[in-house]
Amino acid sequence: MENERVKYEACPLCRSVDIHVQAKVDCTGNPRWHEPLEPVMVWMECGACLHSFTDGYFTEEAIGVLFENTIDQQVVGLDIESQRYVSARMVQRVVENIGIPDGRLWLDVGFGNGSLLMTAKEFGFDVFGVDLRKKNVEDIAMFGIRAHYGTLESARNEVAFAARPSVISMADVVEHEPYPIDSLLSARALIQDSGLLLISMPNGSAPLWHYWNANGLNPYWTEIEHYHNFTRESLYGLLGQTGFKPIHYAISERYRSCMEVLAQAV
Repeated sequence: MENERVKYEACPLCRSVDIHVQAKVDCTGNPRWHEPLEPVMVWMECGACLHSFTDGYFTEEAIGVLFENTIDQQVVGLDIESQRYVSARMVQRVVENIGIPDGRLWLDVGFGNGSLLMTAKEFGFDVFGVDLRKKNVEDIAMFGIRAHYGTLESARNEVAFAARPSVISMADVVEHEPYPIDSLLSARALIQDSGLLLISMPNGSAPLWHYWNANGLNPYWTEIEHYHNFTRESLYGLLGQTGFKPIHYAISERYRSCMEVLAQAV
């Protein structure tokens, strides 16, 4: 697809122009890929902060092509019973830090199959979802859960929340954002002071990641929806830059080689 990406002219994290090609990979084996999308992904590396990112982010037209179909893992209600246990452990870590939910608002960005929203609701949170897939927003309503079709920033501007969220979750979301700083600044502007951000993504500094790279097994180089590869160190730096303090690290059960971090708004 011609001109499907808006090219980065500088590192999307530190804005350095010292960037170079890190890898070129064939992504046609990824189940999300289909024609007329380009078959090759180009990964860049920043010479200043060592951040790893694609050479550009998709245009609105290309996103429309990419999201024509919802893959199995993102179907609302998928594997609802087993996913409830995974989500429960995530919610429990939040509850251990903020106490009984007592109807406080949990906002889940990019809710996908909806399991985290459903489980947070079961624990006693008032829940609200945000997703870029219109069908997901329509489907989650069948579970009695309100949701906004769009981005976190559009939700912040267009939704009249009765109260600011006590919890915002961005589970495997920020690596999909063209400019992660902007997304986290939006989260900080919306969340209550001292509220909790739950954020997860693949960890590019995990020993497993390095093992994969050494053996040509890393599945994330062909992950067509991702624009970034974060390390724990780069994530902590990003959180500090955008008004959050990391307070807990865990290994995420959602995807392979993933980390899950709780960060407090400061």
